[in-house]
Amino acid sequence: FKRASWVAVMAMLALPGAMITSCSKENPTENVVPKGDKLTISVLGINDGNQDSGSKAKASTAKSSSTQADYDFYQFADADMAVSLGNTLPAKKAKHTISSRTHGGVANSGMKAAEEMESGMKYVVYIYDGTTLAGAAELEAGTPGTIDGLDMTAEYTWVAVSYNSDATAPGLAPNGGAIELPENTDVLFASGTVDLAENPSIDILFDHAFARIGVELNTIGVFGDVTGTPSVTVAGSSVATGTIDLLTGDITAGEATALELDWGDFDRVDAEHDDAWIAYFYTAATDVQNLEVSVRNLGVVHVDGGLERTYFTDAQVTPFRATISPELGKSHYVQMNLLESPLTTNYGGNEVKWARSNLFYRGDNGGDRNYAFYSSNELTSRGDGYFGFGAIVPGGFATTSNQGDPCALVYPAGVWRQPTKSDFSGLVRGDIELDELTGVLGPLGEVVDATGVTGLLNLITNLLGNTVAVLVNRAAPNSSLGSDPYEYGEYEISAGAPANGGSNAFGDANSASNNLRFYYNGEVSSLTVLQAVGEGGGLLNVGLNELSADLVGVNLLNTNIPLLDSYGRSTALWTSEQGTDILGLAGAGTWGYYGNAGRGMTLIPLSLGTRFHMANNTGELLNGVNALGIDVLSTTMKNVRCVRAD
Repeated sequence: FKRASWVAVMAMLALPGAMITSCSKENPTENVVPKGDKLTISVLGINDGNQDSGSKAKASTAKSSSTQADYDFYQFADADMAVSLGNTLPAKKAKHTISSRTHGGVANSGMKAAEEMESGMKYVVYIYDGTTLAGAAELEAGTPGTIDGLDMTAEYTWVAVSYNSDATAPGLAPNGGAIELPENTDVLFASGTVDLAENPSIDILFDHAFARIGVELNTIGVFGDVTGTPSVTVAGSSVATGTIDLLTGDITAGEATALELDWGDFDRVDAEHDDAWIAYFYTAATDVQNLEVSVRNLGVVHVDGGLERTYFTDAQVTPFRATISPELGKSHYVQMNLLESPLTTNYGGNEVKWARSNLFYRGDNGGDRNYAFYSSNELTSRGDGYFGFGAIVPGGFATTSNQGDPCALVYPAGVWRQPTKSDFSGLVRGDIELDELTGVLGPLGEVVDATGVTGLLNLITNLLGNTVAVLVNRAAPNSSLGSDPYEYGEYEISAGAPANGGSNAFGDANSASNNLRFYYNGEVSSLTVLQAVGEGGGLLNVGLNELSADLVGVNLLNTNIPLLDSYGRSTALWTSEQGTDILGLAGAGTWGYYGNAGRGMTLIPLSLGTRFHMANNTGELLNGVNALGIDVLSTTMKNVRCVRAD
């Protein structure tokens, strides 16, 4: 029995290739066992990672503009437009949720992330054996697809084409290996090879085949959502259809035709917000695009209180122009950022462009929407507008995680900044001169060292709001005082207000937002309150329920000490500068601005003068705990008025 079994086994082993070797088209002595019985197909997404490279768009205009960072600025009657041009479009979130995912081992694997293709979008997969079409199927993103009738031991070339549409798709029978492409369509293309015996599946990462041009209008920089139906036109564009060779991916463009976009062509960039809208167009040609964008009657509802303003009501608003040289498969991005126009002062050649109202913190809203200017320039005591020096979140002192320039974070980032001490140079009085003291103090002024007097009286004035130094009070230059009850100081401006009895989005020439007014919102200056704030938690830990709540009437927890006791009596604003030498603590000081309603006085004869707005540069110590490592003095909390960075 054993011998017979051994003979049978040896006979089987003698058969050529039986049970051990098999046959395949690479090796006729091998037989590859398929790993599946059908080809399965799915879509990973769309390659949207074409970073700013290649040729960038270029802009031109008949209007003069100044350039700051990556923006070109165009000034209009009541708003400015900061225009950026590049090659990286935002993910399309208008009609579906966008997510990112990583991938590998597929065509276009150089990409690190993909935009998700919306479920239900149609696409066609063509399977080629050499140059012969072996099969084709129309499939839908979000649903795995299959193609039957293929040799599961063979290797094929595959091609996928989509119009990124749930209504139309390419035909299943291409003419001579090429298909005609529709005009102004987001044609998607991908190709690769698949060995069905090894891995009978295809994961598709599409590329955009045409040049894709997006024109965005956003109102994040005027702090609100678009309302109504503005008049927006994009002229000067042209689109061309073409044909695509499926095996090579080469596109042959046809004749270009003119295209004009209007507001109906715009969709939300983010479905959760109405403050950014984008229109796309697509072309198979590389003809230069000379775009001319015009915006009229743009209504915006401000996030602060729902105040509605309408921008660009002037029929003479000049459109800006952008020149783009399209590249097939590339994206081109024209972003129009509407932002509040400034109020300009120009004293002695020192031109400064001021925001129309103070800065406040909106909260962590994402998408560069964390900061805004108050919708109205008025007296306010909301906690979201009182910042520690160098802090980007109000209600607390600067720390490692709460440090920087909050103005630079206003959208578009880097367009605004905190003012410097020199920006206030035309708004504050100069140093006190010795002859002024002689005039009011008599012989006593002659025996006091001038430098000492100036330093002493300025320090008293800065810390006590001029109440002690009334003998030498003077009006701030270029200023006037608001009428009784004296709520603000106002400065002369050289630009920003409507002329000739007209009006703009902020009202007429008498509007508070059309005048540079610093309202007497006061400052958080109680050492007891500041000490408690410095111990952690900020204003939210010492008696304030929420950061946007009113500080007036709120006391420090378990005390009768008010958080804000100077409201209605003074205005205090931060600069960005530190490094002054105050009380011998080099590098620990900071500069600010302080103003209030003052009044002059003479001793002989004793008399009080009329009221006026007076203002000084103020020097303070930084928070003792955070900056000096000791618990001695704390910086105050002041408002912030931003200026343009250009």
